[in-house]
Amino acid sequence: MKNFLRISKITFLFFKYDIDKYLIRSNLMGSKKYLFFLIPWNLFTFKKTINIAENIRLICEDLGPIFVKLGQMISTRKDLLSEDIATELAKLQDNVTPFDGEIARKLIEDELGKNINDIFESFDSSPMASASIAQVHPAKLKTGEDVIVKVVRPDIRSKIIQDISLMKRIANYLENLSDDFKRMHLIDIVDDYEMVIYDELNLIKEAANAKQIRKNFSNSNNIYIPTVYCSYLTNKVMIMERIYGIPINDKKLLEMENISFEDIAEKSVELFFIQVFEHNFFHADMHPGNIFIQKHNDSFRFVLVDFGIMGSLSEFDKKYLAENFIAFFNRDYASVAKLHVECEWVPKDTNIPSLESAIRENCECMLDKPIKDVSLSDIIVGLFDTARRFKLEVQPQLILMQKTLLYTEGLGREFNPELDLWKTSKPILEKWMKEQKGPRVIAKKIFTNFDDYLEILPEVPSFFRRISNHYSGNSSDLTKNFEQLRIIEEKLSSNRRINHFYFSLVILLGTLLIPFEYFSSFKGELLLIIAALLYLTRPK
Repeated sequence: MKNFLRISKITFLFFKYDIDKYLIRSNLMGSKKYLFFLIPWNLFTFKKTINIAENIRLICEDLGPIFVKLGQMISTRKDLLSEDIATELAKLQDNVTPFDGEIARKLIEDELGKNINDIFESFDSSPMASASIAQVHPAKLKTGEDVIVKVVRPDIRSKIIQDISLMKRIANYLENLSDDFKRMHLIDIVDDYEMVIYDELNLIKEAANAKQIRKNFSNSNNIYIPTVYCSYLTNKVMIMERIYGIPINDKKLLEMENISFEDIAEKSVELFFIQVFEHNFFHADMHPGNIFIQKHNDSFRFVLVDFGIMGSLSEFDKKYLAENFIAFFNRDYASVAKLHVECEWVPKDTNIPSLESAIRENCECMLDKPIKDVSLSDIIVGLFDTARRFKLEVQPQLILMQKTLLYTEGLGREFNPELDLWKTSKPILEKWMKEQKGPRVIAKKIFTNFDDYLEILPEVPSFFRRISNHYSGNSSDLTKNFEQLRIIEEKLSSNRRINHFYFSLVILLGTLLIPFEYFSSFKGELLLIIAALLYLTRPK
């Protein structure tokens, strides 16, 4: 019943916000778009003016926090969305009413198995922040530390299960409508979103993420990660050190503290590339609410919070991504095109010179600007617009990285419009690329896998024996198969000759027996011509 009501609401909003009219006017539906003309009102309102970007945002807001989070996540997908839709979805906010503080107290006691007064010196029932998945309460431990207590909403899991199930149905339906929808990998996007949102439900995993990123930056003066109190940790409750800092979007207070905006911009870009390429573990929810600035050692450091969404890339993806960045900024469009094909971001049969030419036409003018005026967002949009003409395949594993990159660039440019992204990122990328090549890297890989080699070594003789036996057996099997194929081919050839003989006989007898008054004087010549044609077309 709940699913029926939810589906009914989604269907109602689909028509209320004129999504059907948008699909009619777009090419996404192919020939099937004319199905919408079977809906009577579309015959009369087809030319109605609609703001599709705003309407899609309003649908997400009307459907609640789970769809809001999906909209936030895909707002950076410039390969999928037009600029106006992406901009509109970026406006989505988690405006969620907090649940009752007494319910939070009860949930904390049930989860930790203790009376709340035995754990905390003080606990504020009024949340300091409330989002779609959890809310946060300030508190003080009995040992005197200021902490925050993160509590997952008690009814959220069932809502997520219901909405994710519906999202999968919608994605499956759209992918079956047209090849354009299929190339978007909508089902993969929903699967990735499902994994992300379930990870946010699991506070044990978030605590592990926080510990890992804290370990990665343990020797850094540029970033601080709060401590998690693992003795008070369950799937639904997490206690973490409370940090005091300046929200990164409070520019007035930062200016009063004499913190350099240029340094914030440059260090934020460094932070992104170090996380992605050196640590291969990056904070994938870098919006302003999760970043604070603290004074530290006559300078400042970033403080990150909320580690529910983290990302990582395979070595393959990192390698090709770094090579794409370097080739692009060096204007080596042939390498960019070749890498797109090798990565299978476009089909393997793509004409590389044509793709290279299209990328050059689209992006060369952008790079003619001073490098400080080059927007990575614009470059990505340009590349995707070009690659889409060559049937670009959406890469779900890069969604979180792309989202984080665009957040980072937006943050950097907000603090320093003159920011030279390439100058900041190039040394990190080139250092990482050098570390992936050369004798030292090969030796390191051999040393790392040395125990595996020792384990495999005794198996090598039997492995080659099995290969030898396999191919020996296959050799005799192949001989038998060839013999059988020869016999079948001879039978088929014989059957063709027999069939041709009977067919020729029927044609010749028909020519003799059926009266042709007009051809009667030429019957002999006609028989000769037919006989010659039948002879020339006989099977060999």
